[in-house]
Amino acid sequence: MSNITSLILITKKMKTKFYALFLLCTIAALSTSAQTQLWGTATHGGATGQGTIFSADQYGNNFHVEYSLVNALGAWPNGSPVLADNHKLYGVTELGGFGDSCVVYSYDPLTGTFTDIHDLYQYIQFGYNAKSGMFKSENGMLYGLTSNGGLNGSGVIYQVDPFTDTYTDIYDFNMTDGANPWGTLIQLLDGKLYGMTQSGGANNAGVIFSFDPVTMVYTKLYVFDYVNGGNPTYGKLMQASDGKLYGTTQGGGNNSDGVIFSFDIASGVYTKLHDFNGTNGMYPNASLIQATNGKLYGMTANGGSYYNGVLYSYEIGTSTFSKLYDFNSIDGSNPKRGVTQASSGKLHGTTYSGGTSGAGVAFSYDILTGTYTKQVDFNLLIGAGPDCEIIETPMLTPLSVPSLYTQAEVLVGPNPVTDYLTITASDKNDVITITNVLGDELASVQVSSFSDTKLDISEFPSVFFVRGQNSVAKKIVRQ
Repeated sequence: MSNITSLILITKKMKTKFYALFLLCTIAALSTSAQTQLWGTATHGGATGQGTIFSADQYGNNFHVEYSLVNALGAWPNGSPVLADNHKLYGVTELGGFGDSCVVYSYDPLTGTFTDIHDLYQYIQFGYNAKSGMFKSENGMLYGLTSNGGLNGSGVIYQVDPFTDTYTDIYDFNMTDGANPWGTLIQLLDGKLYGMTQSGGANNAGVIFSFDPVTMVYTKLYVFDYVNGGNPTYGKLMQASDGKLYGTTQGGGNNSDGVIFSFDIASGVYTKLHDFNGTNGMYPNASLIQATNGKLYGMTANGGSYYNGVLYSYEIGTSTFSKLYDFNSIDGSNPKRGVTQASSGKLHGTTYSGGTSGAGVAFSYDILTGTYTKQVDFNLLIGAGPDCEIIETPMLTPLSVPSLYTQAEVLVGPNPVTDYLTITASDKNDVITITNVLGDELASVQVSSFSDTKLDISEFPSVFFVRGQNSVAKKIVRQ
């Protein structure tokens, strides 16, 4: 065999091995990318009426209610959960726990265990009334903000150790250097935490600050002045590909409707980039993200064609603002938080209200086609008023595990009722039967999954029963 022939055979074998390895890597990559979940929280509703933790697959489908909150341990979850290194989700609530007022919680998706790890209201000297969730730092610690409490009553920066569930107040805000933060922190490569306060500073319009968790040094970087923006709320800062920080303020600017801004850490230069004006949106509560196409994306709580908020993009290189979608009462309205770009490439988010039941929606937006898709209509059964950004995690629970509400269930209210009864069923195309105390059928109605149906019961007897095809009858009293 000649050297050339041997070389050809060796080359062919190497190519075969390369393509086989490439195919295996591709399959592994696809398999890995498929093993993710989307998570979020709804403020109200669920089995207890105190809010829910929910999940879906990476495309926003296969929606599952994972847990319904219980008031004694925490109710009305605020903001987004965060995944810690112990594979638990951590977050905060507005109510519940000690004094029925705000807790820090952990949730184990594998066991379904919800734990109240710190009652904020019980120890207000260390901070309470957290408006948003936490973030995970490079050292595995979780950091968050409270809007009130602490040494000066102006809120704190706190740390949670997820391996000991220890809560520590590490900085107390004051009116001079910034007070009452509502948002979330970020960490940059310098190791420092960066954030904003809603008020305080020389103009009481909030500040941009940094905090070094190693040296415990707090630095006021910029004081908002209303002219160029003021009172940032739920949003957090984000660092774009050009190295600058970008964010929004709810108020201030030329029209007092809020602004988009940039802040150059190296030079300390703050630049107002865009003034909202009502028509193109107003009151941007939410954070910005930079998508894979390089554009920034965000939402406003109000304004737009229907005054229900907008989804927008901003291109840094050309300073181009584009209104992409006007929220409306049917497909969602009044988003309080921002969007997330999932590994699928689509943006995912929630609105606090709107939708079929007026309880908010979960949606996706395809940045390639400009297509908005409503994926979930929230209601009293599965959760209402989602007040969160969607997060994406590795697979924490098998999507084949049934939801808490995949079994037939009927939710009816109010009870007692006067004229109209609202019926919500979890089974698709369930037939709801209404009977009197003798078992005689008064009416029947077909409902679809997770949709609210209103029934006129003004002519019904004072006591009657509502039953789904596979559910226990519920006694209703008509006043």
